[in-house]
Amino acid sequence: MLASDAQMKKWFLFAVLLSLLGCDQPPKAGFTAKDLQQDWVLTKIDGRDLSQAESRSPIGLSLDSQFKATGFSGCNQFMGLAELKNGNQFRITAFVSTKMACIQNEIATIESVVVSSLQQWNTTALESNTLTLTTEQHVLTFVPEELHMPPAG
Repeated sequence: MLASDAQMKKWFLFAVLLSLLGCDQPPKAGFTAKDLQQDWVLTKIDGRDLSQAESRSPIGLSLDSQFKATGFSGCNQFMGLAELKNGNQFRITAFVSTKMACIQNEIATIESVVVSSLQQWNTTALESNTLTLTTEQHVLTFVPEELHMPPAG
């Protein structure tokens, strides 16, 4: 009976190992500011694709080597100081922006979501060239600018 128990243990360990190999990699947590230092383009808000027609130019976020943030939020340019804590919490402080009027209501709504989301602590995930910022209200999805393919609008 001992040989049977040993074989059962081997099969059990084999099954556990096999099941672990089949698991997807979780989003990269514990990344550093350097991982985020590039130009990002917003592609989705709350899972909904943004079309180029919704904004005069791509909505984006750029983070430099000193973690200064600049970008375009739909109607206005913005800048501030980015912060990253606990490896997965992100926000922009000392936020300032131009004060251009948003003529289209939909763009004004998008800008409001982007600006408010960037200024509060986000749960941040970085996976497969996708940066996801999640607040209690919204989820913003960004891709690196060089990989951005604008949808037909």
